[in-house]
Order: sequence, then structure tokens, then C-alpha cells
Amino acid sequence: MDFAPPPATCARVLRIRAVPEGETVESCVERLVLEYAQSVPSERPLRPSLSLRNDLAIESLALVSLALRLGGELGVDIVEQGVELGRLSTLGDLLDAARTLTEQAARTSTGTR
Repeated sequence: MDFAPPPATCARVLRIRAVPEGETVESCVERLVLEYAQSVPSERPLRPSLSLRNDLAIESLALVSLALRLGGELGVDIVEQGVELGRLSTLGDLLDAARTLTEQAARTSTGTR
């Protein structure tokens, strides 16, 4: 059975903010990290110094999935924004990236740079 490639419109990422109303960027990141972490510390909030790989046991492919999902919830295309996943080693790095993406999305939506 042959499958035709999807139309170009299917490849577009919808930029719809899916973060629940009233949820902060920090709580969104923590919620998603807890979903992907294989090792979950009991303390809350999670410390920014926690290693995504060593402390939280988030493997490379899971980090890609986490980052894409985070971008979707924040309403930004992380690929388009040039997020370098290799630079995300701690929870703090992920939080910083999420804050930057949120600021960029806000500037883009208001037309300022």
C-alpha cells in the first residue's frame, strides 16, 4: 500500500498555548519533567540544579519529546526558535529556555523584537 506524503499544511506546528490558565512557566516545566523523569525526588519544588540525565534519569529521546511538548504547551516551535537540546543539562537550563521561549513568543505576537 502506497501512502502519499501529507500536505504541506500538515507539517505546520499550531501555535496554540495549551498551558492551563493560571499555570506559570515554572510549574508547567516541573509538571512535564515529572511526567518524563524516571527518577523522581520527593522534594518540591524541584531544585534547578538537578541534572536532567543523572538526577532525573531523562534520556536523550525523552528529552526531545519533553522539549517538543513544552514548546507545544507554550505555543512556540522550538525547532524554529533554535533551541539546542544539547545545552539543556539541568532543570535550570530547561527553565531558562522555557522563559526565553515565552518571552520570544510574546514579542512575536505583539510584533516587537
